[in-house]
Amino acid sequence: MDGHIDWLSFTLKSPVAIVSLPDLYDVAKGLLKEISNEHKNYVFDGQGFDVCGGRPPFSFALERDDRGIRIFGGGSIDSVLFELTGRACEGLREHESAIGFVAPLLEAITRLDYAVDVRTATRPAEFSNERARQNFRSISFIRSDTGETVYVGSPKSDRFARVYRYNDPHPRAELLRIEHVFRRGLAKDACQVLCQSGSAGRFCALIGNTWGWCHADWQPTVRTDERLRVAIVTREHEDTIRWLYKQCAPAIRRLVESGALDWQEFEQFIFKPPPK
Repeated sequence: MDGHIDWLSFTLKSPVAIVSLPDLYDVAKGLLKEISNEHKNYVFDGQGFDVCGGRPPFSFALERDDRGIRIFGGGSIDSVLFELTGRACEGLREHESAIGFVAPLLEAITRLDYAVDVRTATRPAEFSNERARQNFRSISFIRSDTGETVYVGSPKSDRFARVYRYNDPHPRAELLRIEHVFRRGLAKDACQVLCQSGSAGRFCALIGNTWGWCHADWQPTVRTDERLRVAIVTREHEDTIRWLYKQCAPAIRRLVESGALDWQEFEQFIFKPPPK
């Protein structure tokens, strides 16, 4: 089993308004340098960046020449978003390298994908059906000419897994990949546990227990009954959060994009201390 980070995203607050692509490049580079020269060099590793498709509410976007890193900024958000895809995460495959990169960014993390590759002939459905726990009730199966994927948990949620493998002649056809996705606050929680785990084997054991993987192919090097601990969310909170994402967020996005709502003023209103 080979466990490693396969996607990482984080946001850093911009000290100035970003009103152009050169601004985004310079600010992003400066923000990473404030973290460390190693972080700056890892992202800006001598390759060039070019303009790429944007993403609301950001006005500008840059993509590294190898398509491994995208940077978003400008618009109504005073932060810069960094996205590291699997290609850019190759340098974080070793546990120590991953910890060194993630630890200074814990409060900024917005997404973590942690992949575990197993060299086996087992198909995704066979692996996914052997689970000790049924915590994730949403299961979906997708088959195509290129491969097979099973989603354990809802892909729209902040925590789910996808188990997949490619068909021949793909170069990774001999591998079964179990990819665990954490978003928003759960991504921060997962990264904190990753930094405290001490080894990739222990972190794999924790996430394996969380999803209840019990197929014979799942063989972490560390044995434990512990699961990955995340913030407790009550049923009341779940309903409120679901309402915010389904009803409020789309309406707010439309208002911000149309210019009818100033996001910065709205954000200040949200976090304004209550009157005494």
